[in-house]
Amino acid sequence: MFKASNRRLVRGSRRYFIYFFLSLVLIILTTVGTFEIIKRTDLLKLEKVQVVGNSNELNYRLEKDLGKYYGINLYQLDLVEIPDTLLQSYPIIEDISIKRRVHNRLKVEYTMESPFAIINFADGKNYYINRDLKLLERVNYGYLQKSLPIISAKLKSDKYRIGSVIQDSVTIAMADYLSIVLEEKPDFQDKISDLFVHNDKIYFREIFRGNIVFLGNENIGNKIDLFMSHFSSFASGLFIDLSYKNQIVTRKADF
Repeated sequence: MFKASNRRLVRGSRRYFIYFFLSLVLIILTTVGTFEIIKRTDLLKLEKVQVVGNSNELNYRLEKDLGKYYGINLYQLDLVEIPDTLLQSYPIIEDISIKRRVHNRLKVEYTMESPFAIINFADGKNYYINRDLKLLERVNYGYLQKSLPIISAKLKSDKYRIGSVIQDSVTIAMADYLSIVLEEKPDFQDKISDLFVHNDKIYFREIFRGNIVFLGNENIGNKIDLFMSHFSSFASGLFIDLSYKNQIVTRKADF
């Protein structure tokens, strides 16, 4: 008569290893099989896309773009490839994530690039740039509340594409200078029409009368205060030099 073995299954023994291996294989096969069933069930087809972001217009566009996935099983969607595609389509988006949620929906969350200025190329084309001089599409999407200063660059736009970073030293110097000005006086952004370089010096044109202003490189905040205290008295067509200490020198603009 066959007698059942009374030997215990000892951890570390060969029989223990075999049972452990078979159990692991069974778990993997069960998991894979369950996942394949989930991927094919009609109960998990995409029915809703929820977009969370700070632009209603862009929210609408993203919802519309993702609408083509309605009716597809949530687990058949590639949640790595889809965000990459959206980033290429909308360079103004800095980061985006898409996650599956209950009730057959996707939740989309994104952050947008913060345009720092507008770069105007020598051929007349202009785009947004962020503080790192990354080239962004000139699309507002309704979330910019203020106009941006223009940086006039002596560059041709055909050498750049959306998403590339401008490495030109002169353009970098203008962006750095603008950053210093706005760190001192953030509200002064509304007074600046554009910045440009002439004879290796950085000037800006004020937005109301078109006067050319030179602040120099020291005591920027004080010089802006001095400029604003006399602002209403300036005529148009002037070059206004504030590079001297506590002085304003004006003459007719000739450049």
